[in-house]
Amino acid sequence: MNININRGRDDYFFNRLFSYLTRKLKVEIKEMTQLRGNVYLVETGKHRFILKGYKDLRKLKIQEAFASSLRKSGFDQSYRFYYQDRDPLHFDGSYYGCIEFIEHHEKRFDYGMPSDRDEGIELLNRFHDHTTVLLPSYASMLPKTDLPRKWHHRMNEFTENLPVVNGYVNKAFTEELLKWADFSLRNFSNSKKKLETEPPAILHGDVAHHNFLRSNDGKLNLIDFDLISSGSRAFDMLQYANRILPFLDWRFESLEKINHLNKWLDTDAFLFGLLYPADILREWNRLVRDRDHSNPYRLAPIVEMTVSQFQQRKQFQEDVKSRLGF
Repeated sequence: MNININRGRDDYFFNRLFSYLTRKLKVEIKEMTQLRGNVYLVETGKHRFILKGYKDLRKLKIQEAFASSLRKSGFDQSYRFYYQDRDPLHFDGSYYGCIEFIEHHEKRFDYGMPSDRDEGIELLNRFHDHTTVLLPSYASMLPKTDLPRKWHHRMNEFTENLPVVNGYVNKAFTEELLKWADFSLRNFSNSKKKLETEPPAILHGDVAHHNFLRSNDGKLNLIDFDLISSGSRAFDMLQYANRILPFLDWRFESLEKINHLNKWLDTDAFLFGLLYPADILREWNRLVRDRDHSNPYRLAPIVEMTVSQFQQRKQFQEDVKSRLGF
């Protein structure tokens, strides 16, 4: 037996959890490592799996059912849950699910690689094709996507954080960012219904690069469905576009060449959504929330992202606004 302990949580809790799992699952646990928060890598004599804690049993059951439904629908580019036929694992206020561990390929998914960007959007589109069919079974269980509300909250939090942010970047930058956010949010809110003309799907909600995982056989997988909701697939596509634009040097013409994104570029609502500076506001809010702004290793990349790309972003704003007639 080998217990690896991440000191982010007390040893006593970790050891109790280890003993509880050994007793409830009736397997020999050889090694257990905390990855982050309430997520652990567990190695038994036969296989490895991810142990993930949820505060709500309902959330765990939705995750288990959704992963199973995806697999049954023919979508095989994700994980499965183990031990679903047993009583729920309930320990210290959390319910735990056992998720299939996907062995990583040495070549990690990278938005900086054109081939990965293309493969990622194809996978996301395939995911939507399957979840459009699955949605009727889950509609009553899932929240509806509300990007304006999310963006409004993000902008308000950023505004509250300005005293900290302006200690590291010039006020002129943050004033411009807030103008972009306000313009985007107002116009997107008034026009978003134009994106909802096709059947809704179950949306992923977090298309960050780390949620695209290449397995050791080279197959790309989509993981982590904690933020699934229902709505137009355009909302996931907007987030995908926002994630890749820094790697396209903020060139609109490069977006036009990407399948499944380019179909939305004639829709005003989608263009208004592209103007929202989601990444900068998100990263500053997270930095301040975690009180990590005094950590130079966390701070430097965000300051760099805010300042070094500013002129490219500004040109992108002007380009898109001209296409919108502003």
